Amino acid sequence: MKKKDKEIARLDHVVPAVVYQEQFHIVHHPEKYPVTDVPHRHNFYEILWFPKVQGTHFIDDASFEMTGNDLFMLSQGQVHYYQNVSNINGYMLIFKDAFWEEALQSIQNFKTSIFNHLLINVHLHLEDEAASDITDLLNNIIKEYHRPDYIGKAELMTSYLKILLIRISSFQQNVAMPSPLANRNDYVLLQRFIDLLETKFADNHEVTFYANELNISSRKLAEICRLYNNRNPKELIERRVLIGAKRQLQFDATLIKEIAASLGFSDQYQFSKFFKKNTGISPVDYRAQFAKIDI
Repeated sequence: MKKKDKEIARLDHVVPAVVYQEQFHIVHHPEKYPVTDVPHRHNFYEILWFPKVQGTHFIDDASFEMTGNDLFMLSQGQVHYYQNVSNINGYMLIFKDAFWEEALQSIQNFKTSIFNHLLINVHLHLEDEAASDITDLLNNIIKEYHRPDYIGKAELMTSYLKILLIRISSFQQNVAMPSPLANRNDYVLLQRFIDLLETKFADNHEVTFYANELNISSRKLAEICRLYNNRNPKELIERRVLIGAKRQLQFDATLIKEIAASLGFSDQYQFSKFFKKNTGISPVDYRAQFAKIDI
């Protein structure tokens, strides 16, 4: 099976000139926002804001109904597409991984909480006041983006992006902490767990590893995950491993036994057993499905 990288949209294919070190672009389509029903992925981060829209947005193996005031945060590598979309007014802001290298540590901490492959709060339906705030901020970014270049413009654009990320993080917390049992310290621990999981999932599948790294008990970690996500940590670990497996099966020509090894399984049999338990089909059959639609 051939690699599909040539099918993947890239930042320099989206826009001929960008402001921030060839890493940043924003556009507003008041109508006829370009959508596709073909599954695809990008090598950049996306913030998508749809003040008006009807339809369904698919991200990885999840679907999200859109009715207006829909905010999405897509991480690089996530597969997405749309179906039955109409009446769409949308903003798209994209940036590449180099932004995080330049950002302050306080902003870097948002990377896996805002953009996570577990799809935790990556879709927000905003109330009118928050929606107005996001629209105003994006319009200000667009206005500055289209000004002729001047000294300090790149820094200003980066500052705008940081402000936007901070606002989105606050919206996520409002969604995550509606319960009187919720508290900020536990929410921060959940964010740290997600961050650890993003970097360690391929080598560590046990809850005790993550609990020890966070210096809490496995029971405490389970309480935090259930409170904020209604899933236990083992389920989140398995979901992240499964996402990693699906990505390789969809887009890479890697042998299945090599995928198994890269994800920390002792052999191909154990990997296939895990994959079939969680999807209902074998890795071979799953890969064949994507070969047919040629993504």
